[in-house]
Amino acid sequence: MEIVITKGKNRNTLTCKRVDGTITSENLGPDIPNHDIAHYVIEKRFKMKNGFYGKIKSGMTITELSDKDVIKNLGSETWLSEIMSRNLQSIGSGAANIDQYIQLINWEAKSIGNIPVPNMDTTDIIEMKSEFDLICEKWNVIPENGELSLKFE
Repeated sequence: MEIVITKGKNRNTLTCKRVDGTITSENLGPDIPNHDIAHYVIEKRFKMKNGFYGKIKSGMTITELSDKDVIKNLGSETWLSEIMSRNLQSIGSGAANIDQYIQLINWEAKSIGNIPVPNMDTTDIIEMKSEFDLICEKWNVIPENGELSLKFE
């Protein structure tokens, strides 16, 4: 699946083009798409099939995945993807540090319902943060109406 984030003047757009030719697209508003980039990094790294992009790849729309009633019933890997992405975004912004990441993930996964967490170490976190930072830097230099394209398998 191809993930395309288009930079607009006041609005950015997320478009996912599935292998079967179907597309789902949503206006992200003016926000920098760091959260969507974090999902990409996490789900690719841990080969998640039921995270945000995995659900889109399997046929769900971005709109469906924004519906709180739908989200409640998506399963533990979807929640784990959200927890891990949000915390990767936190270390990317400096709100948390690399050494806190695993502790934050484990605490939040346990508090939501004992969601199983994959094995990871500091090296994994450093590599994920590095990839996240690199993709965010690419986004920052993209001109208006330009696109960031990512492959999700």
